[in-house]
Amino acid sequence: MLKQQPILCAFLFLISFGMTTETFGQGKKTIAAMCYYIDSKDGDDKDSGTSERNAWKSLSKVNAQIFKAGDRVSFKRGGKWIGQLLPKGSGTNESPIIFSAYGKGELPVIAAEGQFKDAVLLKNNSHIALENFDISNYDASVKEQNTGPTGVRILSENIGTITNIRLSNLYVHDINGDNKKGSNEGNGIFWDCQGPTPSNIENLLIENCKVVKVDRNGIRGNGTFGFRNNWFPNKNLIIRGCTLEDIGGDGIVIKAFDGSLVEHNQLFHIRTRAKDNAVGIWPHSSDNTVIQYNEVAFTKNLDWSNDGQSFDIDGNCNNTIIQNNYSHDNDGGFMLVISDAINSKSRMTTNSIIRNNLSINDGNKRKRLFNFALVTDDTKISNNIFYNSGLDSVKMELVDIEHGVPKNVVFEDNIFEYQGRSQGIFNKSAKQYEALTWTGNQFKGNIIGKDKLLNVKEGTPVKKKNLKEFPWNFMKMLKIKNML
Repeated sequence: MLKQQPILCAFLFLISFGMTTETFGQGKKTIAAMCYYIDSKDGDDKDSGTSERNAWKSLSKVNAQIFKAGDRVSFKRGGKWIGQLLPKGSGTNESPIIFSAYGKGELPVIAAEGQFKDAVLLKNNSHIALENFDISNYDASVKEQNTGPTGVRILSENIGTITNIRLSNLYVHDINGDNKKGSNEGNGIFWDCQGPTPSNIENLLIENCKVVKVDRNGIRGNGTFGFRNNWFPNKNLIIRGCTLEDIGGDGIVIKAFDGSLVEHNQLFHIRTRAKDNAVGIWPHSSDNTVIQYNEVAFTKNLDWSNDGQSFDIDGNCNNTIIQNNYSHDNDGGFMLVISDAINSKSRMTTNSIIRNNLSINDGNKRKRLFNFALVTDDTKISNNIFYNSGLDSVKMELVDIEHGVPKNVVFEDNIFEYQGRSQGIFNKSAKQYEALTWTGNQFKGNIIGKDKLLNVKEGTPVKKKNLKEFPWNFMKMLKIKNML
């Protein structure tokens, strides 16, 4: 008996993606997009793979196939594959290649188990989507993998530009990499650009993904071409609607991108195991970054080391906006603004805007709210609420300045309120405070040392803020009554 062909699937793809064409001389050959199915239990690599009844079985069979524009590759829910998914082929803007799931039940599982550096490797693919997978890379035989184990890696290598890559609805978890910064760190989702031909990524969308228990980094990338003397940045990044929990080191790091939007993400329990510098969300070697409508909480700093903040505007960055975020209970503070060593490779961090954020009980372990390090230029901090009601006798340095004096820092129309046993203090030198200009701010409760501030300009005092003015109903969320 002949097995049925997937007529319905091909018909649906003609409707949704249209037809693709290849040109040979003066003529054109029309190619229909195909559906492929993979079933870890009942599949057979000797079958066609083009229907559920004729599904393939293994990752090796999938990895051997070169897919074409509009193809859809579906893994059966409830199935599990040990090894690496390494897709080949690229789609088009109108007809991407989509890797997804079919059937009912749990997400299909791709588990590298330390056998491969990357559980999923998208190498030099354009117009491709990966959605609805459970991805892990846990090697039970070692405490830490020192190979840089990763859940999903997007690699642009010696090719120029790859474009239009979408990762969505992925559950990336349990990656026991090295937590030491600068080592072969582990990553949940990672983008990487390698040469010698300058190579980059354009139009990368990461949405509605969950990244849990990863050592060292949640979502970040590599900046091989992110230095100013070798500047070929990635372009157009969106990270949206993701949840990150129990991340050993850094949460989300925007690396070597021009034009990024990071919004509506939730990050809880970041820097849980790393002993060196790590922050919730931060750009490095990036221009034109917007970070907004995120919640960052419980970033750790129990050893009095650097960092542990919710946000950071890091070295070699220009035009960064951090706005409308909710930050609370982060051990290391609310914000770091820093430059790298300034030379031909790295410019001074400049043109930073920090506005309309709500910070609650940040910095209680490291005992500082803001940290300016090395020399930065042109930072405007406006219309934020900084509130602390710590039960411990915390003396919080509100603006810590170290390793150099920043230029042109303006605090305007902010509210600083410290209640209970917590105290906000200004305890730096007059020279350090010369860089700060204060206009229309309110200081309420236990604030000490305001008389040390210089450049306090006249201005209309900020109006009493209502939490309803902020992006979410914080009053309900925090269950704090009459906070302001």
